[in-house]
Amino acid sequence: MSLEMKKEHLIDYGLTVFEEIGANDICSVCIKSGNSCCQGCEFLKDKEGCQKRNTSCMAWLCGLQKLYFNEIGLLDEWEKLWAKIPGKLHRGDVTPDLVKVVKLLNVKHIGKNSGKLMADKFKTFVEGGGDLEKLERRLQHDFVMEKL
Repeated sequence: MSLEMKKEHLIDYGLTVFEEIGANDICSVCIKSGNSCCQGCEFLKDKEGCQKRNTSCMAWLCGLQKLYFNEIGLLDEWEKLWAKIPGKLHRGDVTPDLVKVVKLLNVKHIGKNSGKLMADKFKTFVEGGGDLEKLERRLQHDFVMEKL
């Protein structure tokens, strides 16, 4: 069984999930520290973050988010949700107006505080002199290598 959704509704759904599970708190730490997985994107405002999300922005998770989604048991489901979405290119979006989604996520059991706690760990890491960009790249590499 699949569900047909407008592309904009799918993006909004992704943003809602990020809000509900506190993943946006992790993004805030990166943005405030001057890092962002979206560096170079025309819609990124320094120290403010994304001004216009698309399906590629929602589907792709940085290494920090992958670590968090993995810890809360949502990484596989998230990747399955976006796996069949066409046009999922980093910083590019050629997704049609209507897309088919196999299954929406169940996130009611995940508290928003979980994301805040992870964000606090990353904030402490930065305050202690840690390089969040290097950590993100390392985590991203590890998750990619794990899949291979």
